Amino acid sequence: MQTAQRINTKTLNGNDGMKTLQQKNDEHSKLIAKERHSALYLALSLFPIVTIFGYDFYQGFFGKEALGFQPAFLVFGTLLFALPFLAIGQMLILPSWLKLTSYVCIQILFTSLWFLDGLLWLAIIPLIVIFGILQYQLPEIRKSTEQNENAT
Repeated sequence: MQTAQRINTKTLNGNDGMKTLQQKNDEHSKLIAKERHSALYLALSLFPIVTIFGYDFYQGFFGKEALGFQPAFLVFGTLLFALPFLAIGQMLILPSWLKLTSYVCIQILFTSLWFLDGLLWLAIIPLIVIFGILQYQLPEIRKSTEQNENAT
């Protein structure tokens, strides 16, 4: 009887170990997916830089006048807009497809308003709207953060 009990105990411990391993694998897969999303958002935040440099190259190729932005000003302005937006956007409680779609649309709007039309004050409005949404969702975000901390 002792051997049967030992075998059952070993089998149970093995199953518990497999369940724990599966949970860790699932958590790791979720972390990898979040990393991929973050890398995609970071690549999309460079969209205005690529667009303006591409436009300048295109204009220079045909001998027309380029926009004339200083590269440092271009990079600084883009990062000044994109990094807070990325930080706020990662915290929002929205489906990932909606975050991605809205981020692409806002980046296109930002690029066209700031660089092509010169309306910086109008290009910043989406950032203010996103900050307002964050303030509205802040209690829910805190609740989910506390639940995640208590779960670990």
